Amino acid sequence: MYEPSLAALPEPPPALGLERDVSLARHTYLRIGGAAAFFGTPPDIDTLVKIWAWAKSHAIPLRIIGGGSNMLVADEGVRAVVISLRRTCGYLDFDGPGVYAGAAVMLPALAKAAAERGMGGAEFLIGIPGDIGGAMQTNAGIGDGRSIGDLVTSVDILRDGVPVTLSREQIAFDYRHTSLRAAGEIVLAARLALKPRPRDEVEAEMSRLLGTRQATQPTAEPNAGSVFRNPPGDRAGQMIEAVGGKDVASGSAHVSSLHANFIVHDGHASAAEYLAVMTEVQRLVLATYGVRLIPEIEWWGDGAPPEVFQ
Repeated sequence: MYEPSLAALPEPPPALGLERDVSLARHTYLRIGGAAAFFGTPPDIDTLVKIWAWAKSHAIPLRIIGGGSNMLVADEGVRAVVISLRRTCGYLDFDGPGVYAGAAVMLPALAKAAAERGMGGAEFLIGIPGDIGGAMQTNAGIGDGRSIGDLVTSVDILRDGVPVTLSREQIAFDYRHTSLRAAGEIVLAARLALKPRPRDEVEAEMSRLLGTRQATQPTAEPNAGSVFRNPPGDRAGQMIEAVGGKDVASGSAHVSSLHANFIVHDGHASAAEYLAVMTEVQRLVLATYGVRLIPEIEWWGDGAPPEVFQ
């Protein structure tokens, strides 16, 4: 349960459909972490705006949870209103060479839908277990340099309770980071530019990418994806392995034997154990290379983030 007691928090209006003390572990790929003070799945934008206004009036942070693939939730949970947009922003509309995708659309689903229509450009999304909203925050991509920012033509956001459309030129897309994340914007949808490509070619490339992912990443174990960003000119996984990082463990959490930039567990690890592994890996690389690895995953907790995230 979220601590301190939920009794100290206000009671939301029933019309908002918010639940109290909802475990976030079941909403993440890691299956780790405590509860959200409030959790909701609004059916439409109007309800989302009302939830936003209520949270703001009580000075309670509002967080959007997407696919849950690149986040670590504190064992104590979060004093926040956590919102899933799966009911509000699950639409996917193809229009000529482009696609308009709601924030809750999963990236593999988008890649498959594009392939069915003979559209290319999104093939690399097939193995990324996140959604459009998260991808706009992190400029999701793969190791060969392809990232979703290259496809974006516009993004719809909710800013101060008002829907706003931003052009590609109004957004800065960097390596695993965008100006949307820096500003704390709530992403509602994105419009992407694709290109015609024979379906068999698209599906063949997606099959190859999935095969590579399954052979090199621990997809069968709970994980949050790549834990650290690649430093300029180097690869975090290779650096971690070179300093003996694959031997690092804490409780039920440990560095994957398959890929050193993944931390996995047996289903019983705590966030504290996961943090301990991250911290030791970061320390080893810093001591050997003089490079401080920057987390790619996001920390969800109250107060100042743990030192490894600072």
